Amino acid sequence: MGKVHYLNNHLQKFRENKIKFELDELEGIAQYSNIGESDPKIVQLFIKCFKEKMNYRTFLNKLPNSISNIDRYHLITSYWFAYIVYYQNDNYETLIDNCLEEINENVVLMDSPHFCKKVYYYLNSIKILNDN
Repeated sequence: MGKVHYLNNHLQKFRENKIKFELDELEGIAQYSNIGESDPKIVQLFIKCFKEKMNYRTFLNKLPNSISNIDRYHLITSYWFAYIVYYQNDNYETLIDNCLEEINENVVLMDSPHFCKKVYYYLNSIKILNDN
């Protein structure tokens, strides 16, 4: 049994309900800067794209070029996780398990720039495979 499957089987014993959040909590999810303030325009872009059910690639293409790579990684990772939890709630565990297994991580660490970078490249490698 893989480490991700073991962890999820263990956690499932204690989790009775699926992870959920309300749309009014999006502003908190969209905050991306660990140092200083997040740009309100980018936070509003995050919320607008999310409510319009745009996928993470569309959101990524709308981000300004001036944003740092660390912030870009965090935003895309947060957006993707929120999107699959909110819009694909029936299979979000499978999608997250596959991601964690592929990037060789055990847990979701949204505050880790290294983790967000790995997720970002994982998501973009899927794009390359899908385009071929």
